[in-house]
Amino acid sequence: MKGIYTVVSGAVAQERRLGFISNNLANALTAGYKSSKPIFEGVLSSSVMEAYTNKEDNTFVGTYDSHINFVEGSLAESGNKLDCALQGDGFFVIRTPEGYRYTRNGQFALNADKTLVTQNGFPVVGEGGDIVVDGRDVIIEKDGSVLVDKDGSTAAKESAGKLKLVRFADKEFLRPVGRSLFENVNPENRELPTKGCSVNQGYSEASNVEVVKEMLDMIACMRAYEAYRKVQQTAGEMSTKLQEVARN
Repeated sequence: MKGIYTVVSGAVAQERRLGFISNNLANALTAGYKSSKPIFEGVLSSSVMEAYTNKEDNTFVGTYDSHINFVEGSLAESGNKLDCALQGDGFFVIRTPEGYRYTRNGQFALNADKTLVTQNGFPVVGEGGDIVVDGRDVIIEKDGSVLVDKDGSTAAKESAGKLKLVRFADKEFLRPVGRSLFENVNPENRELPTKGCSVNQGYSEASNVEVVKEMLDMIACMRAYEAYRKVQQTAGEMSTKLQEVARN
């Protein structure tokens, strides 16, 4: 009955897979969200248990990592002049109490101090520090430069700073820490200047979740889980019958 361990680990793996799918669907309308999925791996019990005493190995299904799909989402016009969408390889830099975080979600706002912030109130980092927008109108150029119209005349535009845009040579070290925020977990994976990345004012980047595909994956996941549970139930019934035979 050693195969029951493989069955149980398979059912647990499907539960984790369902968790990823549910999270993707829950964030299908979250700007800048990037879908993710677990990475399954077949593991021998002897490779994870030092004091393994059985003569034969059992095979387990492990989910020790995940893959984030960083493909760009489509751009949608919002009409909000503080919304910014990136085209190209790059991220906005956000300052949080835990340190710098990175996002493709450019749905920004102004706080009481007229500082440019995220919807959660975290300051958007500029190349020279925080960006303060104090004026009647704001213009955000393709390169991230933020211009403020002080008195309503287009001739009186003043610079309020420039959005800091960065990219990473290896996105494998970016880990999600919120609905559309990422943390760089490897200090050696340093911020790099963007190349060909442009800012589009008045637009937001939609999530890259393919809802239909996720729904189909959910159906397949639930069927697989049910199959594992049936095998587990059958194995339990067989074990009970064998014990009854042995007693008789």
